[in-house]
Amino acid sequence: MRHEQSFYTEVLDHYFATGEFLETGSSEPLYTYLRSILENPIIKVQALSDEVCARVLYDTLSQFILQNLEREKYNYQRKQSEEKSRQLITQWTHDRKRDGWQALVEELDCQYGRYGFNAPFYRQAFGKEGQTDDDILWEKLAEDWKEAIQRQLNEKKEAEIENYRDSLERRISSNLQNIPSYLQRTRIEKDEFMQAWGMMNGLWNTSDFERIRKIVRIQKDFPQIAEVADAMGRTAHDDGKERIHITEGNESKLEHASQCDIAGITISNDLNSLLPIEIAYCSDKELEKIFLNRFLTQKLQTFRYQSEITQPARRLQTRPAQRKGPMIVCLDTSGSMTGVPERVAHSTLIRLLEIADRQKRDCFLIAFSVSIQPIDVRKERANLLSFFSRTACGDTDASRMMKKTFELLQSGKSYQNADVLWISDFRIPLSSPALLHQLQEARQNGTRFYGLQTGIAENEWQPYFDRIWRIGYNSPRRY
Repeated sequence: MRHEQSFYTEVLDHYFATGEFLETGSSEPLYTYLRSILENPIIKVQALSDEVCARVLYDTLSQFILQNLEREKYNYQRKQSEEKSRQLITQWTHDRKRDGWQALVEELDCQYGRYGFNAPFYRQAFGKEGQTDDDILWEKLAEDWKEAIQRQLNEKKEAEIENYRDSLERRISSNLQNIPSYLQRTRIEKDEFMQAWGMMNGLWNTSDFERIRKIVRIQKDFPQIAEVADAMGRTAHDDGKERIHITEGNESKLEHASQCDIAGITISNDLNSLLPIEIAYCSDKELEKIFLNRFLTQKLQTFRYQSEITQPARRLQTRPAQRKGPMIVCLDTSGSMTGVPERVAHSTLIRLLEIADRQKRDCFLIAFSVSIQPIDVRKERANLLSFFSRTACGDTDASRMMKKTFELLQSGKSYQNADVLWISDFRIPLSSPALLHQLQEARQNGTRFYGLQTGIAENEWQPYFDRIWRIGYNSPRRY
């Protein structure tokens, strides 16, 4: 059985959410090998007890899975012409079946005898008088041929996994050991790490990491980047007053009271309310597995606060919710964006990619003038890094970019409730009335349009956006 990338994403998501491997009954080689890694006790404890280790393992395995699926896709494509021939044998004419069965069986015996194709059975069956027109026999031949092809592909996949097994396991061991210790030595903030690591395709080296981290750190000087990213990610405010639509069905909105006096002890997995004894379990390497098990089963001993019992300050409201659509980032690559504006744009993209990874949302990049072909930045991170190395150049005509954006928005239901961000100095002439009308229609249909303006030029586009943030360059930091 051949599995798509979405299947393995579900397997990984389930494991990191529950600590258990998703049982499907599949014997597919990549699935089986993935299980052997994730059920390794040492790896399991590291991955499920530390957020950084979990992210490192998730991305390392995701990259390995993607590479294997690409090789598998290539092998399947090479079999396409043979697959078409296999499907057509049941439609052969009487004469072709009579004259061609022996050559076909000999060819399949030669190619798939070691993969379970039973050539002696077909020599005997077709050798009987009148059997060359037996439709049931030809259908069985076609099915046995298919199974033999699959067994051959599985053997090839097993061999390829074996070829890369040692390098992957060394990389996992190295990453889980070296990355946390590097972060501890350098005291890098977790959010900075998550963003920079997300650009590295599961391959760790400190020089590339620090190069990307410099781009990430620009956000410290420009807080507007975080505000834009929160809006695009539809992130709730810290005070809990706003809850953004997440999934189809119903959405619960919980208004929180502040914690006050301790009223007792309960069990939960609230890490902010742990009893000291649980903190001791967490910090002791020998007792860490007990803590992890209690966390996953929501049986940690935690304080219970008076505000949870007597205060009528928590109200649960239910209302219809909608799935988050993709993020579409339209980046101005004209010459006026050279320098700090370009670096601000790159830093914003990295932050949005981290949010897209966390929320499992598609994220597309459309450049104004280099190319209007969208880059799927979650799947094409290497292309994104290559894009960062280019120098801004070109004109500021937004028409082609807008048309491509509208094509994406109209391509299916999954693009409903999309969030679109323009990163530009907005020295852009207004587009045609027809395109502006399409933009307004998209907003009315649930698409949100945001802008991040680099510089202080007059902006004629303000009425067509939900909000535009503006960034000046008074900071003394040099990039």
